[in-house]
Amino acid sequence: MLLDNKKVAIIGGGPVGLTMARLLQQKGVDVTVHERDKDALTRIWGGTLDLHKHSGQEAMKKAGLLESYYTMALPMGIIIADEQGNILFTKKITPESQYDNPEINRNDLRKILLDSLKSDTVVWDKKLTGLSAHNGKWLLQFENKPDVTADFVIVANGGMSKIRNYITDAEVEDTGTFIIQGDVPQPEVKCPEFYQFCDGNRLMTAFKGNLLVANPYNNGLLSYGVIFRKPKEWVDNNGLDFQNTNSIIEFLSNRFSNWNERYKQLFRSTSFFVGLPTRKLPLDNPWKK
Repeated sequence: MLLDNKKVAIIGGGPVGLTMARLLQQKGVDVTVHERDKDALTRIWGGTLDLHKHSGQEAMKKAGLLESYYTMALPMGIIIADEQGNILFTKKITPESQYDNPEINRNDLRKILLDSLKSDTVVWDKKLTGLSAHNGKWLLQFENKPDVTADFVIVANGGMSKIRNYITDAEVEDTGTFIIQGDVPQPEVKCPEFYQFCDGNRLMTAFKGNLLVANPYNNGLLSYGVIFRKPKEWVDNNGLDFQNTNSIIEFLSNRFSNWNERYKQLFRSTSFFVGLPTRKLPLDNPWKK
């Protein structure tokens, strides 16, 4: 086997990195995952994930973890509404569709994968800063941590990985779209009208280039994302301060001032925001050999 007596380093302890570690360990491969999060309890921000039958669920099945995923995940229907709060379409969960793509909290998925690995597989608080060839192996440098060598390196630390240039010269392109994600704790108390509007389903609303997607069940939080095309006059985040929650509430309330009051209640109830531009990596650039 190609990886017999070889050391494999995986960069990134997200779903891809941990799943790969599990699959390799099933084959007896010596693998270590290097993750920049402080520890396994570090909260991963973002909405829930839905693994589909012919993609993510196939990987979980090969890893022997599909039943664990079904146990932790929540089947959810979809409500599509307009900006005035009128329901346009509802898709309910049925016994036949409940396992199609149930939603799972990101930390719950991480726990399933971590519990399947050897106890010392993941090394936490390891932020990769550099990679170089060294005596037939790879030398990995980390911020304020000792260097590590490996025979093979698998990069799974996200689309904006700084070491992508080892395999392609493709430059990341900005799509012109921006996402603001928010979390509402105790939504049944903080924004009861919007919470009841969701009725236990994911809710989606689109109007004049603005898209809102909300999930009322994310480990006690209501998580949502607002996606829109950046105004031409914007530079980076246009001065949006995501450490100042009230300023983001004001921005969203003004941008969606003509929307139904339920949506504005959602914004006012939000305790945590994060924003990021969406980018893409062209696929027509040749890979380095």
